[in-house]
Amino acid sequence: MPPSGYLSATGIESAVVHITTTYPSICQLIVLPEPSIEGRIIRAFKIGSGSAADRPGVLFTGGVHARELINPDTVVSLGLKLCRAYTRGRGLKFGGKSYSASMIKSLVHAVDIIMLPLVNPDGRVHVQSPTGYEMWRKNRNPNPGLPCMGVDLNRNFDFLWSTGIGTSSDSCSDTFKGSAPFSEPETRNVRYLLETYHNIGYFMDIHSYSELVLYPWGDDENQTTDPAMNFRNPAYDGLRGTPGDTVYREHLPAADLDWFVSTGSRLRDAMAIVRGRLYTIQQSIGLYPTSATSDDYVYSRNSADASRRKVFGFTLETAREFQPAYAEALDVMAESSVAILELCLTLVAGRERAAGRRPVVQASGRRADRSRRRGRRKP
Repeated sequence: MPPSGYLSATGIESAVVHITTTYPSICQLIVLPEPSIEGRIIRAFKIGSGSAADRPGVLFTGGVHARELINPDTVVSLGLKLCRAYTRGRGLKFGGKSYSASMIKSLVHAVDIIMLPLVNPDGRVHVQSPTGYEMWRKNRNPNPGLPCMGVDLNRNFDFLWSTGIGTSSDSCSDTFKGSAPFSEPETRNVRYLLETYHNIGYFMDIHSYSELVLYPWGDDENQTTDPAMNFRNPAYDGLRGTPGDTVYREHLPAADLDWFVSTGSRLRDAMAIVRGRLYTIQQSIGLYPTSATSDDYVYSRNSADASRRKVFGFTLETAREFQPAYAEALDVMAESSVAILELCLTLVAGRERAAGRRPVVQASGRRADRSRRRGRRKP
């Protein structure tokens, strides 16, 4: 059994309903259109005040992989703290990092924050069940006609799904990609949010573990000079997925790369102030080659179809183990909460600059020790 303290799937859903009914003026309940494989209703919520047409939207997801118990707790806990702080006119503090009441107010007024705490409730129920398996990763699709159950939801998105880069066609594998892109209701729910809330331009999928801030691409190393060398070009089919070679590099516009690195660095440095842990920021393939993941999918949508809004997607890999003791989990949740808030505040600053106003001030807190900056560990 996992350590005690983590919320159950029912507890997370109850918390979502509690937040939205307690703070209805700034928080809207979103009942997603498809229940899970086992019939559980999946809910998200949106925090924001105001209806300006230029409000940026950001989507945070957690609990895609069942055994990664910390992250749904983080998302729902921060949602409650954010609503409570805004309503009471107070700031928030996480270890050495603090946010003033005025910053919280600016954030809620300027950004639509959409939170889907638990993408995969069936998997979490299985992990926390006395008769389940605590290291279960996938959903609970019975996969009729196949020897094993479950699909890895973070290999089920429509980005190079057929390539097999970092995925498996074996239903018994932890990285089984499913029968087709978006074959699973849980991933279709994520797609629904992107297609329903058209102002979503930013995304973070929160996972465990490794203490990493990851940005696209996961299928191959990046390059900024040859736009024709990209995931849509069939001339390069079969050549992707081998880091270190000179045959293929995935195109990423230089301006986008600069944004990912500068914003990721802001998140990393802010998290270090909480308790001195310095996460590593890197391209996703630096962890291992992947395809059909959420962050690459959301970022690829605009390249595949220019009518879609460009969405900048991160994956945050929290903690140093899947299920730390709950006392440690609380510290990890504080770090992750800071990453979420920093991404939101980046959008506030961008909106203020676009309007010709002075950006919101930086959050207060200790500077990350320079020796820690020099001593970044390898992933």
